[in-house]
Amino acid sequence: MPDTSPRLSLPFILPSQAQKHVTHNEALTRLDIAVQLAVEGIGAATPPALPQAGQVWALGPAPTGAWAGQAGMLAAFVNESWLFVEPGEGWLAIDKSDGRLFRHAGTDWVPLSSPVLENLDGVGINAGFDTTNRLTVSAPATLLNHEGAGHQLKINKASAADTASLLFQTGFGGRAEMGNSGNDDFAVKVSADGAAWVTALSLDAATGLATGAAVQADAGDAAPGRLMVTGAFGWGQDGAGAVPVMADLDDPAQPAGSYAVDATTLGPRPTGAIAGLCLSMRLGADDLVQIFIGADGAALAFRTRSGGAWGVWQAVQGAHNVTRSTGPDGEALRYPDGTQICRHTLTLDAPDTAHGALFAGVAETAWSYPAPFALGTRPTVSASATTASGVWIATRAGDETAGHLRAMAALSQPGAPEVTVTAIGRWA
Repeated sequence: MPDTSPRLSLPFILPSQAQKHVTHNEALTRLDIAVQLAVEGIGAATPPALPQAGQVWALGPAPTGAWAGQAGMLAAFVNESWLFVEPGEGWLAIDKSDGRLFRHAGTDWVPLSSPVLENLDGVGINAGFDTTNRLTVSAPATLLNHEGAGHQLKINKASAADTASLLFQTGFGGRAEMGNSGNDDFAVKVSADGAAWVTALSLDAATGLATGAAVQADAGDAAPGRLMVTGAFGWGQDGAGAVPVMADLDDPAQPAGSYAVDATTLGPRPTGAIAGLCLSMRLGADDLVQIFIGADGAALAFRTRSGGAWGVWQAVQGAHNVTRSTGPDGEALRYPDGTQICRHTLTLDAPDTAHGALFAGVAETAWSYPAPFALGTRPTVSASATTASGVWIATRAGDETAGHLRAMAALSQPGAPEVTVTAIGRWA
């Protein structure tokens, strides 16, 4: 019978041995070293100055000092002295300095390699994987963190006809999907039941332009909730964009917007107008305002719809409804809002007659307005000299038919000044 065990070299208690406790205690000491082996360091060469009881070092090829000649041994500090134990092939040890696990390969300690994680059939984290879902994670959240800079999640497909997308599910039934499906356009799709799908938004891979159920189908699409595009309801076109043509001026369902009116458009126009631009604005379900601008610039009018009926077109001032008259007494402009402006050029008496501390024309010059103002009103009359300096003009409105002017100066002026005179008031 051998004196020691074959694997750990533990001493046996022999039948006739005295002091059997010595052999027993030696075996326990070696077990205390080898079982759950944890070392202070791998490949150690120099003994520590103050070792602690129970500490173990795995020695390197050239230890020194108290460890000299014990290359490759385990050095354990036991009972205030060093005990050397030869490790066997296959022993495992934890390096307490860095937490790595080592295996004794017969002559050296080698770190245990991580398990091979490449080309696995699948991975399940808190869940099982299958042949389709080869990576399965069951968790409240999944974190993909950066490593000091940015981070990308890449989804690659073999060809444009395949699918690369993120699918959002409820009870494992699809409800939303975003990505490339069947082509390289980026799309966002939604479904209420996982069977019928609607492409809410699709971005063309070549142009970046948007289409889909969430985008207007055409410039006149007034479906609620849709995104407006350039040219919607006649807004935002450049020179290459066509303004939508209004089919019927009287259509109460016409969406608010800017529309062209041409010979094909139904409904009444303002007087004298055929083609132009109509701005349609909605105040309520059946309350609208339209503004019409003639293509030739001669027509400008508005009308409203209320109580289920359209009002008549009301002209807004423009060249077609501003009355202009001229005569020996000047020019008169009458605007549809009741404003009248009269202009004329007059020659006044020279301001060479003493008038207190000043000089004035010998008499006032009367100006008969080229068109009378409203009965009982007096316009505002103003004038300025055009042929003399140091001269100012005193004006008196008079009545609705005539005003009066006199040239004034601080110094006597022999020349008769020419003045431009303007009267502004109401004709109606």
